[in-house]
Amino acid sequence: SGAAANAQALIDTLNINTLVQTADEDGKAYADLQRTWKDESMTLEEKTKIEARALEVPTVLLETCHTYIQEIHNFLPSCNKNITSDAKVGIHVLAGAARAA
Repeated sequence: SGAAANAQALIDTLNINTLVQTADEDGKAYADLQRTWKDESMTLEEKTKIEARALEVPTVLLETCHTYIQEIHNFLPSCNKNITSDAKVGIHVLAGAARAA
C-alpha cells in the first residue's frame, strides 16, 4: 500500500527542530521589538530593521506550520485508520503554534 513509505516521507518532511528554533527566534525578535519602545538612543534605521525582523520571524513560523499541516493532511488518505486521530492531533498542535506566532 505504500503507507510506511508515505509515513517515512512525512517524518522526513516535518522538522520539529526548525519549528522550535523559529519559535525561539520569535521570542528574541519580540524582545528586541520591546527594546525599541524604550531605547530612545536607538537610530531609526536600527528600529526599522528590528521591526521588520519582528514581523518576518512569526510569518516564517506561520508559513512553516501551514506547510506541515498540508503535508499531514495529504498523508491522511494513506494513514493507518488506527492512528488517523494521532495525525489529526498533529494538525491541531501545528495550528496552535501558528496562532501563537
